[in-house]
Amino acid sequence: MALVFLAAHKVRHVLGPKRGWIALVAFWLAFENFHQDWEMSWPWLTLGNAFAHYPEWVQWYDITSVSGGTLWIWIVNILIYHVFKQYLKKSTPFRRLAFSYISIVLWIGLPVVYSLYKYNTYVDNPVGSTRVVIVQPNFDAYTEKFDLPQTFQIQRFIELAQSKMDSTTEWVIGPETMLPEPIEESAARYHPDYQLLNAFKDQYPRVNLLLGASTYTSYTDPAKVTPTARKYANAEAWYDVFNAAAFFGEVYQPKFYHKSKLVVGVEHFPFSTLLKPLLEQAVGSFGGTTGTHGIQKERTVFLHSVNGSGTSSVICFESVFPEFVSLFVRNGANFISIITNDDWWGNTAGHRQHLQYARLRAVENRRWIARSANTGISAVINSRGDIVQALPYKSAGALAADIPLLTEQTFFTATGDVISRVSWFLSGFLVLYTLAYALRKKKIET
Repeated sequence: MALVFLAAHKVRHVLGPKRGWIALVAFWLAFENFHQDWEMSWPWLTLGNAFAHYPEWVQWYDITSVSGGTLWIWIVNILIYHVFKQYLKKSTPFRRLAFSYISIVLWIGLPVVYSLYKYNTYVDNPVGSTRVVIVQPNFDAYTEKFDLPQTFQIQRFIELAQSKMDSTTEWVIGPETMLPEPIEESAARYHPDYQLLNAFKDQYPRVNLLLGASTYTSYTDPAKVTPTARKYANAEAWYDVFNAAAFFGEVYQPKFYHKSKLVVGVEHFPFSTLLKPLLEQAVGSFGGTTGTHGIQKERTVFLHSVNGSGTSSVICFESVFPEFVSLFVRNGANFISIITNDDWWGNTAGHRQHLQYARLRAVENRRWIARSANTGISAVINSRGDIVQALPYKSAGALAADIPLLTEQTFFTATGDVISRVSWFLSGFLVLYTLAYALRKKKIET
């Protein structure tokens, strides 16, 4: 963040104040976009996320995404700063001050008025609906989740689901790592706990299950080994570990999606190619790991065989990445499923913020969201970003909702983050122009 201000200061010093302000905004937007895709990604602090509690103010995110909110914040703050400077100058004409005040009111008011109009007039255009049950099993992440038998956890999941299921239910969604015991993906159908879930599903022929799982895949062919694979200690074989979503559809062998936006330090060892050879021995001696979870390139959409509805399998941290989530919708998701375990934060602002960010994904893509969180807050969110239903934090239960199936794509979904791409172009141009201008000026002076 400091580098952004330093670079903008350099541009201002060479090209003057006006271009300096433009550079500051462009560099910041480029920085936020860069922060979504490098080895230490953490876009939690993107300025545009500030409106997550008030999605009715930013219904235009279906055009700009959160980068539009960041741009809005910068413009308004720069205007306020200039007005304050003018106010301190007693010689500033009243007419000029009045014009500046009106500019601030318009920059704040017009986007909000437009958004409120859009919020109050927006109507879904569904091609149908699907009955979804969302389960919140409530296993404490520190004392229960990874200690209690997996079979016991599945039984609670089934009991909670059945409390809300009826003959019209088509989807049952469970949280991240609902199945905490690692399983070889190719053999999943033979595991007794997976057979238990298939037996439960067989009682309801229309039902598909989507829930989190810990999985791995083994390789014996060195040519198939991925950059994230780990080697078995006593064999010429390798394996990838995944934080996965397991989909139980019409066949007994579940399909899997692998979480691909990983939490730094917990699931992902940053700059592993460079640092792993240096740190692996030291870290290992202290009982740590330099391992990184496996990922996948494509954004999988799971399809219901009866009604053709499709849903994403956004896992936890992935829901903070706007363009990443939009790829699921672009691939055919009629509604968005988010599965997460937010209990690691405890009863802090973390799990509440994570819920609110999902509301922005609903607006950006105009899709309903079914959110299953291990200890909460599980929720149903409509395409305007409203929380329609929710379960309290640290409570066990289930929600049932008829979710509209939507097919239209927003401008943001179809085109991606245009504002960020423009900011990259403008940043590059300003850097090159500043260097060229500075060199030319130095040449003239000498």
